[in-house]
Order: sequence, then C-alpha cells, then structure tokens
Amino acid sequence: MTINLRKTAVSIRKWGRRLFLVAMIVILGGCGPSNKNIQNPAAPPSTSVSIVFQPAPAKAISLSGTAGLTAVVSNDPSNEGVDWALLCQTNSNCGTLLPLHTASGVAAIYTPPPLISGNSQTFTIEAFATADHTKNVVAPLTVTGFASNLKGNYVFETKGIDANGPFQLAGVVVLDGNGGVKSGEQTHSDSLLSVSDTITGGSYFIGVDGRGTLTLNTTDKKIGQLGVENLSLVLLSSSQALIATLDNPNLQPSFETSSGTLDLQTATAAPSGGYAFVVNGADTGSQAMAMGGVLKIDSTGEIGEAGSVADQDDAGIFVPSASVSGTVTNPDSLGSVKLNLTAAFSPNPIQFTGYIVDAQHMKLIESDITAAGAGVGSTSGVAIGQGGATGTFTSNQAFAGNYVFAILGEDLSELPTSLAFVGQFSANTNGNLNSGYADEVLSGLGIEVSASLTGTYALDPTGTGRVDSHINLNGVGPELIFYLTGNGNPPLVLDAETRYGSLGAGAAKPQAAGPFFFNGKYGFSYTQGVGPLENDATGQFTATGTTGTLSGVVDTNYDFSPLANTPISGTFASAGSNFRYTGGLTNTLFPSPGSTPSTLAMYFYLVDSAHGYFIETDSLASGDLTFGYFATRIAVCPNCP
Repeated sequence: MTINLRKTAVSIRKWGRRLFLVAMIVILGGCGPSNKNIQNPAAPPSTSVSIVFQPAPAKAISLSGTAGLTAVVSNDPSNEGVDWALLCQTNSNCGTLLPLHTASGVAAIYTPPPLISGNSQTFTIEAFATADHTKNVVAPLTVTGFASNLKGNYVFETKGIDANGPFQLAGVVVLDGNGGVKSGEQTHSDSLLSVSDTITGGSYFIGVDGRGTLTLNTTDKKIGQLGVENLSLVLLSSSQALIATLDNPNLQPSFETSSGTLDLQTATAAPSGGYAFVVNGADTGSQAMAMGGVLKIDSTGEIGEAGSVADQDDAGIFVPSASVSGTVTNPDSLGSVKLNLTAAFSPNPIQFTGYIVDAQHMKLIESDITAAGAGVGSTSGVAIGQGGATGTFTSNQAFAGNYVFAILGEDLSELPTSLAFVGQFSANTNGNLNSGYADEVLSGLGIEVSASLTGTYALDPTGTGRVDSHINLNGVGPELIFYLTGNGNPPLVLDAETRYGSLGAGAAKPQAAGPFFFNGKYGFSYTQGVGPLENDATGQFTATGTTGTLSGVVDTNYDFSPLANTPISGTFASAGSNFRYTGGLTNTLFPSPGSTPSTLAMYFYLVDSAHGYFIETDSLASGDLTFGYFATRIAVCPNCP
C-alpha cells in the first residue's frame, strides 16, 4: 500500500487547528459567568513542622498544686513528639517537670518547689518539637504562696540576744494579704540603747506547711542586717504566728537571735482599768532583771498608787509589793503608747512602749535606755487587762484551779537563757498547791530539778490580783508571784527565787479537764541556751498519739547562722493524769548528751489538746537548755499538709 505523506501531513495540520480552536473555545467559555465547574488547582501542602500548646497552659498555680502542660506537634510524619525544658537559675530550686519527653498531645506535669522567693515567683517552661528544635513555644507560670492567710495590722514581739547581750524587739507591721509589708513601727532595745524605728516596707511568704518568712525594711542601718530584719514564721491561724530571727545568708550577719509571736491587732483604744504585767531581760549593767505587777489606769491615762503594785528582782535582790504610779499616753495611729512609771524600787523613771493587740492585750518593751547610758534596763513582756474584774480579786476562788506554767529567763550566772521552768499544779481554795510536778533548769549554775510540786499561796486582800506563792520541789523551791487577769485569760507569773537567783517571767495557763490527747498538726518555736550563745527556731510537726511519735521540719538560727529545713522527730509517752509526757526530740543540730546522737530528752506538758510546752531534761549532760511552745495550726489551704 502506498501512503501519500504530503496529504497525510496536511490532514494532521487541519485536525490540529480544529483541536486548538475547540480548546480555546472551552478555555474562553470557562472564563464566562455561565461555567462554574472549572477551578484553579489547590496550593501544594506545607511540610514545615510546627508546635503549639493545646489547650493553653495555666498562667498561675499555688505552691500546693500541679500544672499539666500539653503541646501538639503538626507536620511531623515520624511522630517524634515533644521535648520539654524547665528554665532555672543555677543552684536554685524551680520545682520539677516530668517527663522531659512526651508524645504529641500528651501532658508533662510541673510540680512547684517547696519554697519560693516572696509570695509569688514566675518560672518558664519551654516545649520543643523533637523533629525540629527551632520550633518551640514558651509558657511563663507564676507560682503563689499563701500570704492571704495574714492580712491587716499585726503586733510582733521577740526576745533573745545580740552582740551586746539581752535583746528585745517589738512593734506593729501592716501586711497587705499579698506578700507585701506596707508600713509599721517598732522599738529595738538592748543593754546599750533603746531606739524607735519606722518600718518602710518588706515582704512575707507562707508555704504549704504553714512555714514562711517575714522581712522588715527599716530606716536604721545599725540594726538587723543593715536595717533589714529577717524572721522565720510558722502560721497557727490568721490571727497568730510564731516567729524567730532567721538571717538572710546573702546579707551581712545581724548577730541577733530571738523568738516570739505575731498577733493580729483588733483594737487600738487607750488602755483603761487594771493591767497585770510581767517583763524580763537585763539592767543597764547587763545583769538579769525581771519585773511584774498590776497597773490601775484611769480614763485620763493616770496610773494611781491605789490599786497598783509592782515587784522587781534585779540580780537576785528582790523588792516585793512596791508602790508604783505614772501615766499612759494616747495611742498613735498604729496603737502604740508610752507607759511612764515611777516605782519605789527604782531611782530612775521607767518607760515601756506598749503595742496594743486588742482591748485586753498589750506587748511591752522597755524603752528608757539612752545613748548616754541612762535608763533602767532592757526588758520586754506582756500586759493583760483585768477589765471588769479590776480590784475584785479578794477570794481564793479567783485563783483556784489547775494550771500549767512556763517561765524563761536567766540565773545569776548572767548567761543568756540559763533558766527554764515548766510545771503543773492544782490550786485549792484553802491556799494550797497540790498534785503537781515540775522541771526546772538553771544551766549556768549546773542545777536541774525534776520533782513533784506542792506549796502554798496568799492572795493580796486588797483585790489587786497579786498572788504570792512558795513552791516546794524536793524540799526547796522558788517564790513565784502570780498576777490574776480574769476574763478567762491566764495569770502572769514572775520568778522571784533568791536562793539560787532565778529571774524570769511567763504565764500560767488554765489546764483543761481531761481526757485530751497529744495528737495532730502543730506549729512550734523553741529557744536554746548554749553557754554564752542562744539558738532560736520555728517549725511544724505532726504528733501521732497512737504511736507516740512526731515528725516535722524546723528553721533554726544556729549560732547566728540561718539553717532552714532540717528534719525534726520525736517520741512521747504519757506520764499520768497531769498530762505530762516523757519523750525526746531529735535534730541534727542538737548536741549529743550521751549514746544517742542528736537526741535530747524532753518532757511535754499539755495545757489541752491544742497547745503546751516542752523542756529539756538532760541539760547537765548536753550542756544545753531547751524550752519550747507548741500549738495546733490550721492548714493554709484545703489540700495542704
């Protein structure tokens, strides 16, 4: 067969032109409004890896909480997942983030550290796409403490030692409920000088177990750590905390150590009526001194001799039932007053600065030592109003009952914190003290007594509320002066023993009727006298009555050095109907009195299930004196320990 190539080529060209025309018609027709079936092709899919938080992470959590963070990686065909990082400064605790690698869409869990700086601290968490670390997302997370448990005006008072000897601090501080100190005022006193000072600011923090810190900024660079006072605290309730000096290790040492209380101020009205008071510390010669009595204040602020009485023990010289008179100034805006006294036992006028807590309670700090050395002494303590009971204490019935008393002070060795005395007794209406037991340590003199307690007492017939008692411990014993307060408040007590020279002050709390138990969560503070030094501490423990054990954590100012977060443990066993428990406490900072390292023998005296005292009973072996107070504490949040 013969093919005509020329003709075939022409035919192909003709069909090609026709196909071209048809195609053009179709394309042009597609541009018109009547064709809706032809579209531009979609853009090709992206292959770039990306990562996002999904859902968005929390912005803030509390110290007691945890946070789950979830990141989702897209365009990762190998499904390599997410790498996590918790950004933290060197040698600091930012908490934990686990695990550090997850699959896409699986949460990593952040747990805060036990302590933070201030009431809030922000940490940074970063999530990386494992397949491409250049793709990452960052989440700032703020962790908050529980500073809202303290809000308002609080009166604080501590006593201890500084480089000059006995030292006291008292004042009022305004807390904002969010970890900030707004303002305040204070009095700082030692054997060289008493000074008033303004609190300009500061901060505070409360952790999950109720322990925390309080920092006060003042205008006087000669006190504290160049004008900054740092304290540990343990919260008992929104109205009270126990506090102790705990220097910031990054600042110049204060060479101060002390412990005391922080109490919510609920009234600032001028004091009126009878006020029982006790104070102790040192005179201007740094010798131990203690004073107590009853001040009857009229509506004009006059303290009259009628209905007022005072006692002083200065370096073992006891002057009982001395006349006293004076005036009280009007309160300032923060509830501070000056009590200017003239007493028969002092050739010089005595001045106390009083910080009003409420209508019945006032913290006292002596403020009469001048830069020239004039004055009476450096002491501090408490005053409790007798209210409507003023002048009515004429019957022994006013004192009858069961009591647990506790006294802290010095013996005549002039060593600080060389006297501790804790006991229990029953006072009847016939003027007798029965069914008691007591433990007393005079560490500077090497005396330790643990014995049954009996004695007698005599009530001032004029109705002031002064009770003179003579205690019998193993045939000898101190003279204790009690000052009745009425209204359910505890009598105050002054140790006036002159045979061995114990000078101290404290309180006698009415003991509840049994049964009650040593069981639950407690905050505590203690003071240790160690020769010429003193250690002060606050902490928390949980007592388990069924096993007779306790365990917790303590923050200690140890030889003027801060040592926080050391474990403390103990044992206890009931000694009978007076709710005196024998036992011991163990802490790595305690001296070893014998074969058991870091364990000190203790007696625990319970006032009721809610609070009590403890005292060391092997001081002669340890060379130590330990005295402490404990009270039940609230949980700072519903799920806090």
